[in-house]
Amino acid sequence: MKSFSTLLLFIAQVLILGKSVGAANSFAGANNYYAYSLPDADRHALLDGMKAAGMKVLRTWVTGHAAGQKGSDNQAVPDLEHNGLGTYDDTILNQIDQLMVDAHDRGIKLLLGMYDKNSLQANDLYAQRYGVNGFYTNPDAINTFNQRITHILNGHKNSLLGNRPYSELGGYIFGYEAQNEPMIFDQSFYLAHLSWICSTAQQIRNNVGDRNQLIFTGGGSAAASVQSTFFSSSCAIDVVAIHDYNDDYDSFMSSAVSQAKAAGKKLIVEEWGSLVGSGRVANMNSNIQKINSQKVPWLYWELITNTDPHEGEDYEIQVNGDNWDTLSSGSLATAALTNAPFDFSASLAL
Repeated sequence: MKSFSTLLLFIAQVLILGKSVGAANSFAGANNYYAYSLPDADRHALLDGMKAAGMKVLRTWVTGHAAGQKGSDNQAVPDLEHNGLGTYDDTILNQIDQLMVDAHDRGIKLLLGMYDKNSLQANDLYAQRYGVNGFYTNPDAINTFNQRITHILNGHKNSLLGNRPYSELGGYIFGYEAQNEPMIFDQSFYLAHLSWICSTAQQIRNNVGDRNQLIFTGGGSAAASVQSTFFSSSCAIDVVAIHDYNDDYDSFMSSAVSQAKAAGKKLIVEEWGSLVGSGRVANMNSNIQKINSQKVPWLYWELITNTDPHEGEDYEIQVNGDNWDTLSSGSLATAALTNAPFDFSASLAL
């Protein structure tokens, strides 16, 4: 009788687990690297728009920037280490504290990067001391950056949330990545130093015991985002992040999904966008259809709160502005997809 009861319990657990996995939904979100330095009204407008579109994740990162980003009214904010490497000014983290509270109020969690490759490329303090490539190879640079990670995750405390460190704020933070697009400007160097991504991921995990706060790669260039190294059990990466502006998901996504599932890891299209122009709506719908055919979640690059200034490579979409209806309806359609291959529900829970 005891063995029969045990068998029934086991069958029930399998059925429950199978239902849970089969019921996994996809989801959508967005990027904005300066959202925390926007005026209150603009920041709230961004988050309100995301909520109305059913978006669940906002990706941003800890890097100082000037005022007027993308033509917005954001204020300038200094980098965490602007006073010198290893010396921390938490102004930027205090702003992120408020952003995570505002986002949580709207059912949205943050995906937080520790640093941005573009700052390194622009000859910031890390580049000046160690060089661009040296940042990834010099032991002193690696140690200094590891201390930055530790400060963000455990040194700083969010005064709005009981003075708790980010490592304990899983209800507000979806996950982390060491750097936005590490080594993306030198593909041969990137391929030779993938271990840096895994080692910095381990530094994050050493600071964050909550496994529901996920660790991401930071993204690469289209199919190059997906590397066998990341699927290794020895690599602390939980989610392989794909950045693709080539619209070529059909050439690699199916294989990437299979690899991730086999490794017990996850995928996300962390950045994609459609350029301004007469074919934009058709391109947006096509990209959403391609990604959704694999039921992999996606984050759009980039949502803004003001009229698009058409700077550089122009992928920006204004919340409640031109093309917003297309993107928001695509987000809602994505959130309705069931039987997704990756279950993010525990990490999305508020």
